[in-house]
Amino acid sequence: MMFRTHLAFAFLIGLIFYSLSNGQWFVFFSLLLISSSFPDIDNSKSKIGRKIKIVSLIFKHRGIFHSLFFVFGISILGWRFFGDVVFWALFLGSLSHLIADCFTLNGINLIYPFRRFEFRGFVKTNGRLESVIFYFLLIIDAALLINIL
Repeated sequence: MMFRTHLAFAFLIGLIFYSLSNGQWFVFFSLLLISSSFPDIDNSKSKIGRKIKIVSLIFKHRGIFHSLFFVFGISILGWRFFGDVVFWALFLGSLSHLIADCFTLNGINLIYPFRRFEFRGFVKTNGRLESVIFYFLLIIDAALLINIL
């Protein structure tokens, strides 16, 4: 999935779980949206991967950063040092990335580096269907946001 689709999907997840922000909505949504791009740190062509190029030289794309171990690891670290709101933002943001990538043709192995527990979907990254999904997510995001406000 493209960066914009990951953001739109993460925002939807954030709106659904808005109550977990405990009134700290700015921190919650900021970290949620930022962490929705974290798993692509190992892709030298991604927004975050271009900033930290060394990671893509060491790790293969859709490897450890696209696993549940990464999601839980980063979330637990956030909770340990900053508390519940940070935990939920990091957890939901990075998990939303993995869920979205499960629908792509390339798929992901959720328990990398261990045995294959791979999910592959039907969406071509940056294809027409992904564009339709992106705009659909934007419409749902807008409707939910209006409902919350």
